[in-house]
Amino acid sequence: MIINYNNRVRKAQRKDIDLAVPYYLTKLGLDKSISDELQLYISIRKDEARGYCAPCGMRKDPREFFIVLNPYEETSILQTLAHEIVHVVQFATGRLKLFKTFSRWDGKRFEGKKNEMDDYYDSPWEIEAFGREEGLFVRFLTDHGDDL
Repeated sequence: MIINYNNRVRKAQRKDIDLAVPYYLTKLGLDKSISDELQLYISIRKDEARGYCAPCGMRKDPREFFIVLNPYEETSILQTLAHEIVHVVQFATGRLKLFKTFSRWDGKRFEGKKNEMDDYYDSPWEIEAFGREEGLFVRFLTDHGDDL
């Protein structure tokens, strides 16, 4: 796995992220053959969104991802990263595919409801990501808190 950073990611943050990403991927059960192929482009910037993940290019099972994290709190970066890594796993395993007018989750087609909030919070991929993020983050702090 290769992690690339923009210049806003400080050295200490890079160290923490370098420790967190493989931890999260392992806890999520991503096959090592897939995780070894991943290339992440991590950026930190103040944005309206807490964070987001987007696959680079249109591969069937992408291996390159652009992740943006919003540093509204120092520890929140690692929790938001956990959420976004759940999405990386969803995309990389082919469980989640986004198209211009619809999404595909576990082989089922999902149409937008024309209500941005409903589309976001009711989508199964977001339910999974929100459901996993805190547990991943808390376990990471429990196992690696002294290293941060």
